[in-house]
Amino acid sequence: MGQADVNVNLWLKDTKRFADLFNAILFHGETVILPENLHPSPETAAVSLQDAQGKNVVKKQYRDIIMNWQDQAVLMLLAVESQTAVHYAAPLKVMLYDSMEYAEQVRVKWKEHPPRLSSAEFLSRFQKNDKLIPVITLVFYYGTEEWDGPLELHQMFDLGTEKSHAELLKKYLPNYHINLVDVRRLENLESFQSDLQIVFGMLQCSQDKYAMRTYIANHKEYFQKLDLETYHALGAFLNFRQLMEINVKQKEREELDMCKALEDIYNDGVQAGIEAGIKQGRESGIAQGEEAHKKDVAFQMQKLGYPLEAIAAVLRETVEGISKILTVVR
Repeated sequence: MGQADVNVNLWLKDTKRFADLFNAILFHGETVILPENLHPSPETAAVSLQDAQGKNVVKKQYRDIIMNWQDQAVLMLLAVESQTAVHYAAPLKVMLYDSMEYAEQVRVKWKEHPPRLSSAEFLSRFQKNDKLIPVITLVFYYGTEEWDGPLELHQMFDLGTEKSHAELLKKYLPNYHINLVDVRRLENLESFQSDLQIVFGMLQCSQDKYAMRTYIANHKEYFQKLDLETYHALGAFLNFRQLMEINVKQKEREELDMCKALEDIYNDGVQAGIEAGIKQGRESGIAQGEEAHKKDVAFQMQKLGYPLEAIAAVLRETVEGISKILTVVR
């Protein structure tokens, strides 16, 4: 996991934001999941498998964020997988993560089983009346490029060109969908009740520097008083390493002002652009000066009666190139 994803995940682990994210996506903004009903769940899922030699091999997967949602009538696992880039095997990745969660539940339930089991239950390592806790995973994508990867497992198959046959085969091929949350292209931001609404709104105009600066100015009260986790997360969202690498020990205040930081970054960029322009101008001037000198030498050598081949050899040009230079000079 990269530093950007780490910062984003720490920010999203806040139970108010986490609940708001799922309420907006699952329930269209209705307050169903309460922050106080969310509890962190182990982020490591492991399953024991047998290799080709019959030896047990433990496979581990590390989830970005997973919470246990315990309501009066509902018990579910809610997970988030952060993506800063398009993942072209996302359905397979999420299916594996979720399957390992279910496999772990089966393993735990098997340890709790009473000694008297039917042969079918013993074979299944799962009792007839046992139930699994459902897992819902959101793929939290905050990259700048539009998502062009598959949204379901079926899209990762090549079922040939015969459409009727492909549709028949799909009936027998299990599918697995991902729940993509493309935060830069979300609609109905008013469904979010926390600061997710402000941050996602900023991301949706972040490709236009003027629009983003205007947006931040319009939400100045929020961006001038950020907690450290939000400050780092915004650095990850915007790919501003200066924000992600801020030295906390040097900050005496608990609240951080992003408006000033972005203005400094912008001004540094402008200054760098000016310096690059000056350098480019100098290099261009040198190149133009060399070209003018070359033309002058060619013209003088021609006046002295040197053949084109000799002029070309002195100036390290082709005969055709010298001909063009002399034609322009005339």
